[in-house]
Amino acid sequence: MIKGKVRKHNIDVMFLMILFLIFTFSAVSVLLMAVNSYKSVVYANEENANARTAIAYIREKVRQNDKAGAIQVSSFDGIDAIQIESAEDVVIYIYSYDGYLRELEAKKGAEVTADFGNKIMEVQDMSISGNENQLLKITVTDTSGITSDVSIAVKSGGVR
Repeated sequence: MIKGKVRKHNIDVMFLMILFLIFTFSAVSVLLMAVNSYKSVVYANEENANARTAIAYIREKVRQNDKAGAIQVSSFDGIDAIQIESAEDVVIYIYSYDGYLRELEAKKGAEVTADFGNKIMEVQDMSISGNENQLLKITVTDTSGITSDVSIAVKSGGVR
């Protein structure tokens, strides 16, 4: 036998291949678990965000136009709505109709129907109530059935 020459055995190559396969399998398994976890977090966030977005939109509209006597709960075309008098002879209605949160801007006293409104986002249902204690209570149910509610204090006067 010649000195300094090392013989390779087939078992050495097999051991390295098995070790490499175990490492690859482990890496892919961890990656798949991370992807599934990320998907579930994103899905839960989206589901929770829809109703909150509708509530935030309504809250911001009310706060933007919070002037003396400008906010009231009313009904038009058989649908409950938040009625906001935003400018001279201009009324904004925020309501739920046909599966959407809608906003309708019209002249005061104009004959309008619920399908005229611009679609803001999909919602299943929205309920509105107001009282003389300057409190507007809104409950929104999004398309997946998640309900969010908010009470908005109207600073400029009671909600009619």
